[in-house]
Formats: sequence, structure tokens, C-alpha cells
Amino acid sequence: MFNGLAGLGSSPAPARQAASAPPRGIDEIGLARDDFDTFERLLDEIQSAYGREDYAALRSRTTPEAMSYLAEELGENATRGVRNSVSDVRLLQGNLAEAWREDNTEYATLAMRYSSVDATLDRASGKVVEGDTKNATEATEVWTFARRAGADWKLSAIQST
Repeated sequence: MFNGLAGLGSSPAPARQAASAPPRGIDEIGLARDDFDTFERLLDEIQSAYGREDYAALRSRTTPEAMSYLAEELGENATRGVRNSVSDVRLLQGNLAEAWREDNTEYATLAMRYSSVDATLDRASGKVVEGDTKNATEATEVWTFARRAGADWKLSAIQST
């Protein structure tokens, strides 16, 4: 659910006034409720695909630049003999920082606080190396999405806060 995350992102917005009102930030493109629903869905789908090491699912939901970064992380994990397990992703709060257009591409940057069950596992034994396979933890990240005219939103960048 998108609520205010005051103090996060480059242009933090105040908390929503009503449950149906979109989060407010600098919005030069006129985002709609469907856009915010898409961002929430993509958070879950991308995190879950990352945990499954599903390159095809990641590729279909990210720009080539973001995919390159995620593939590099997954490759480094494989080299170290570990893999991530990610499940039960839930958006807790979200805040639009900025939405803008450059040429025929629209961008939206959002601060998102979410919970997930996230653990790093040894590939050979399945033992937990880091994290927890039973209890959710919270993270806050700033995600930027992009779309060309008439196309679907895709993740283009992630910044940890």
C-alpha cells in the first residue's frame, strides 16, 4: 500500500490524506492508481524472481541496465556457492519521489519500505548463511521504473537507503 515515507528519496512527499489518494511527490506525467498498483506488483514479482534465480522473469520486468546489475549479483552469489531465497514480499509503505518524461520515456522514482522473508543459503547444503528463512525483515529502497510510450513499466534502477 502506498503511503507517505517522509524523509526518503530526493523529493519526499507528505503522507496520503485518504486511502484512495495517490502518494504525492513531483509528478510531471500524471501517474494513475493503476501505475502504483503496477509498481507494487513489480516489487513482488522482481524480488520473487530474484530469489528463484529466474533470469527470464527478471529480464521481462527490468531494463537491460537493471538486468545487467541483477545478473551480476546472481553470478557473484553462484561463484560464492550461495543463493538467495526470497518470499512473502509485502509493500508496507511507498512514496512517489518524482515522475518525469525524457523524450519518449517516462520515469517514476519511488521510496518503498517492504518486508520479505530473505535468506542467503549455501547451494550445496541448503544451510542458512545469512538472514532467516522463517521471519520477515524490512528493507527500504528507492526504485526507479521506466516505460516507453505505450509500453509496460520496467525496473531501471534500485538504490538502497
